[in-house]
Amino acid sequence: NNNNNNNNNNNNEIENQQPSRDSTTPKRVLEIPVQSLKKGGLRFALGLHLIGQQNTPDPGSWRANQSSDTVLDMFFRDNSAMFSVVLEESKIVVDRYGSRPSLPYMLQESVILHKVLDELKELAFGGEGIEEENRLVRLEERDGIEKAREVLPARSA
Repeated sequence: NNNNNNNNNNNNEIENQQPSRDSTTPKRVLEIPVQSLKKGGLRFALGLHLIGQQNTPDPGSWRANQSSDTVLDMFFRDNSAMFSVVLEESKIVVDRYGSRPSLPYMLQESVILHKVLDELKELAFGGEGIEEENRLVRLEERDGIEKAREVLPARSA
């Protein structure tokens, strides 16, 4: 009987854990082909951006984490899912982890990812006087960000 109680407690703990890259097969949310990217600078810029989004829409909604030199994770407060922004040699990808993301997660993921795409667009094309070769990210296709945006639900007003 005592062993049964321990097993039940362990199962409850497992269900309440945050999703992780190891626990579930990711769903590719979006992919942006790039000509080149400066991993360190881009990771830093996107990391700061994601940290700035942690309290969207409410304090404590998200938790940003840099899990490696090329991966930035965002964990949602209800632990139903998370997403990772992965900087690869030829593309930037966003993968979702979590077998059953909640509706609030799905809505807020879309809001955050639209803002990430806005930031990437600014890094790729914004700022006067920045030479093309000095940009943190150079896209394979000029409309690559807008193509990625098409797969996301509508933006917030």
